[in-house]
Parts: sequence; C-alpha cells; structure tokens
Amino acid sequence: MDRRLTFPPRSGVLKQLRARVRDLAGQLGADAEAGNKLALVVDELVNNAIEHGAAYRRRFLDLALEFHVVAGRMEIEFFDQEMPTESVHELARALSASAAGMPSLESERGRGLFLMSIYLEDLRVEVAKSGGLRLAGTVQRH
Repeated sequence: MDRRLTFPPRSGVLKQLRARVRDLAGQLGADAEAGNKLALVVDELVNNAIEHGAAYRRRFLDLALEFHVVAGRMEIEFFDQEMPTESVHELARALSASAAGMPSLESERGRGLFLMSIYLEDLRVEVAKSGGLRLAGTVQRH
C-alpha cells in the first residue's frame, strides 16, 4: 500500500502536515512511535526545503512525500523537484560526512541530516528521475 501527499513549500502547512503524516502512518499499520518519528522527519525536511529553497525556488512547485510499506517497514520518500542538481549532490556529500558522527555546530550543512539519520535507516539522497531532490529512508512500523 502506497500513499502520496503533496503540499506547497510554505511553513503554514507544517502543523496540518505533521498530523496528516501521523494519521497516514497509522493507516499504513505503523504504531504511534513510528508515526511520531515520521512527523519529526517530515518537519525537518519541509523546514529545510523552505529555508534553503528560498535561494532557488522560482515556480513554487509543490513538495511531495510518498510512503510505501515494504516487508514490515515504512519507506518515506521526499521530493523537491526545484532543487538544483548541484545542491542535491552537495546534500549527498553532507549526508556522507554526517555518517562519521555529529557535524560541527558551525557547519551550515549536515545537522538536519544527522538528526534524520537518528530516526531513519538507509537514509539516502539522490537526484530524482524527473530532476530535483529525492531523499528516502525507512523506519520500523512497530
């Protein structure tokens, strides 16, 4: 079972989006703890997309989340189709660096990825098939 949520890149959507993510996680068989983890991850993803996206966002295309249930786990995918390819590669490098441990507090990149890696397994960043960012990871449903 898969689900997709789309929403505008505005901070005003966050409260409702967190609630939608928790509800959707429950519908897909996740317990409350997994739903809360996913809501925190989504909050971080969307906040970063809004803050850092201000530098490149021109068309204000919707952001998207997809949820997939695979072998007792939930996969979350986040898409920002306006993120430039070089920015996606920079984010992927920051993810690799964060695998070595908590990044410097002075670093402009990596802290959010490090926090997401606490809640998500198999966290990966890549250029989406249609362009822009695809960030994905998994969480246990129970």
